[in-house]
Amino acid sequence: MKLLSLTFVFFATVLTNCQEEVQSSDITKIEFGTSFGMCAGYCTKTLTLTNDLAQKTVTPRVNQNLEEKTCSTIYSGFNSLSAKIDRQAFLELEETIGCPDCADGGAEWIEITTPEGSKRVTFEYGKEPGAVKSFIGELRKYYDQLGECN
Repeated sequence: MKLLSLTFVFFATVLTNCQEEVQSSDITKIEFGTSFGMCAGYCTKTLTLTNDLAQKTVTPRVNQNLEEKTCSTIYSGFNSLSAKIDRQAFLELEETIGCPDCADGGAEWIEITTPEGSKRVTFEYGKEPGAVKSFIGELRKYYDQLGECN
């Protein structure tokens, strides 16, 4: 009986781990962005990553003589990036953490989309929550790589 119980626990653990991997691969889009309320120029910037594309959009504040710009490049790291995301930990985060863009400190946000829907988490610029530390570096890298879409 003890052996049967241990066998059941083993297979339950294996199935749970497999299920988590499938959930990570269900991610269809990852977005990352920054915004600054008190700025001149392009104050809101958004990076969108999908299975084969990295796209960045930079948006100016209202009443500035600037137009929104978008640039894109081929992106092959989506599956690798998705695998780094602990989806359950991300889903457990509050939608707003800290005081994003208070005292013009800026805000960052991450949105993860799956077939079931999407969740966005916004936090103070440069003060990411622990649940995103495993993958935010890669988001910031592609974000910086695309620059201002010149």
